Amino acid sequence: MRSVWLYVVIGIAIGAGIHGYVPTDFITQYAGANNPFAVPIAVILGVPLYANIAGVMPITEALVNKGMPMGTVLAFTMAVTALSLPEMVILKKVLR
Repeated sequence: MRSVWLYVVIGIAIGAGIHGYVPTDFITQYAGANNPFAVPIAVILGVPLYANIAGVMPITEALVNKGMPMGTVLAFTMAVTALSLPEMVILKKVLR
C-alpha cells in the first residue's frame, strides 16, 4: 500500500477533475466514436504520463462515464501504464 497510495490519490484527483469540470461534449467531440483519430490522440496524451494501473483506473472510470468509447479508454490506459516515456527511459538504462 505504501508504494501506490500516492498514485491512487493523484488518479482519483484527476478522475474527479475530469468528472466534475470537463464537459461531456468535449470528450465526445475529440475522443468519441465519430472521430477516427480518437485512439491515436488518447495514446499521444497517455505516453507522457507515468502511473501504475491502480493510479490510472479512476481516470479511466471518469472517461468511460463521460462517454469515451471503451477501445479508446483501453488505448489510453495501456499508453499510460505500458508505453510511458519515463518507463522507456528507465528500461533503456536498466538494459544497458
